Amino acid sequence: AAPCVGNSRLLFSVSAAFAGPLMRPAGLDSGGFHWRGDSSCGKTTALRVAASVYGGRDYLQRWRATDNGLEAMAAQHCDAVLCLDELAQLDSRVAGESAYMLANGQGKSRAGRTGAARPRSTWRILGLSAGEVGLAEHMAEAGKRTRAGQELRMIDLPADAGAGMGIFEELHGHANGGALSQHLTRTAETTFGTVGRAWLEHLTGNTEGLVRTLRERMDATEAELVPVSAAGQVQRVGRRFALVAVAGEMATEAGLTGWTTGAATAAVRRCMNAWIE
Repeated sequence: AAPCVGNSRLLFSVSAAFAGPLMRPAGLDSGGFHWRGDSSCGKTTALRVAASVYGGRDYLQRWRATDNGLEAMAAQHCDAVLCLDELAQLDSRVAGESAYMLANGQGKSRAGRTGAARPRSTWRILGLSAGEVGLAEHMAEAGKRTRAGQELRMIDLPADAGAGMGIFEELHGHANGGALSQHLTRTAETTFGTVGRAWLEHLTGNTEGLVRTLRERMDATEAELVPVSAAGQVQRVGRRFALVAVAGEMATEAGLTGWTTGAATAAVRRCMNAWIE
């Protein structure tokens, strides 16, 4: 967690991992965020760091999968964060439908051997994705247009933090962004899962009043993040941004991050402003 300090994209990604188990008490439907950026800018590193909250190398998944495969992954990550890398590996003809399905929280209707409908898989996830192109651009390759609902369910965020170092703004003594990325990748492969277990133990040990407190904090944070004059689309997704910020702050208060109070909220604000711009 220490190298995340001063790096808004890393702080955001880890906070999103903490936000996964809070989707249900927050009253939010499935949805997610997509880091869009050039190759080697560090966006996969952001996913690896987020994934390390709960698991090792195998926790990070890839978009290259069938509909059935994506449904199974979503069901396995219910009430958690689902990290999906390399959007370009997903067939552009089905990209929009796949993203919409994940955010819709349920799989396709299918008939059983007798013709009767089989039970649908259902889930509630917070998705964290990455790719060199965004959803709209990827769909356009197949001549398809995105609907507003599809883009809002998977928010397209610029991975480049604008400091000339890809996703990074602070190198913490490393020679360059590549060196910091390698350090984080190696660390995530050897140190993982402990904080996720501690986070779940903290939440399950403090369930009384959780829903009320969480939603009150989200109300206050959303009011801070979303400009009064913001467009309707910004207001619709402001609550998801607010959840990520509150989750990061709650994990910090629980002693799990080592970050200063307000660091997660500041990172979310920076990322949200980059999306609005």
